[in-house]
Amino acid sequence: MESFIKKEAAVATIISCAPEPEVLVLKRKSNPRDPWSGHYSFPGGRRDNGDPSLLATCIRETYEECGIKLSTDNLIKQYPIRQAGNHLNQPVPVTTYLFELPEVPPIQLQQSEISCHEWLELDYVSDSANIIKRPMSPRCPEVLFPCIPATEGYIWGFTYETLMMVIADRYSHIS
Repeated sequence: MESFIKKEAAVATIISCAPEPEVLVLKRKSNPRDPWSGHYSFPGGRRDNGDPSLLATCIRETYEECGIKLSTDNLIKQYPIRQAGNHLNQPVPVTTYLFELPEVPPIQLQQSEISCHEWLELDYVSDSANIIKRPMSPRCPEVLFPCIPATEGYIWGFTYETLMMVIADRYSHIS
């Protein structure tokens, strides 16, 4: 039986402050075994048994997926645990950590899992005119989900909700 620790996950919402405030999103490669295949997400993943904490999971996974070495010096906030994957009936408890970096760091993507990355200006994602509704889930084609257009798709679901939570909490003065 799988232990609870393997079901926990952590993600990093990374804001680069210069030249303009931007947030990093990664696009997952298509994989039939991954329910979030082809979706935009924040760096992060499931906790390994060797991870001493969810923060350690977040830092490790971020480095593995995009080559950014996060430091607790840049940690702004830990958000309460929220469930991801609810629409798939596969809820996973996820802890989100907000990091702010002084400038855009170099990115080295994990080619086996990530197809591309994007830095989205916070002005863009915080502007309600850029939020649209689309059918995003093949399981629910009649249900419209709020989302934000990105270069190669849409930010929706848990990633969209997390982004809106961070903006409302820390960046509501930007729009």
